[in-house]
Amino acid sequence: MPIHEFSIIASGLDPQAEDFERRFYDAGCDDATVSFQGGRIILDFAREADSLGAAIATAVSDVTRAGATPERVGSLVTSI
Repeated sequence: MPIHEFSIIASGLDPQAEDFERRFYDAGCDDATVSFQGGRIILDFAREADSLGAAIATAVSDVTRAGATPERVGSLVTSI
């Protein structure tokens, strides 16, 4: 199965919260690097899925489950 690389820009969580990064990990974003820049949460994913659309859909669902609000997807790159 191919690995798809993309970013999700989100908001709605306090980066100073003790469980900030853990919330994403527990919600299924263990294939993302989480950072905070310019007032936005940035999650850089390398997600294995049959298609880019499926990878993005499951990532958006996981980000939402973590309690954040996905705002947009950026930096679309598909790898094998």
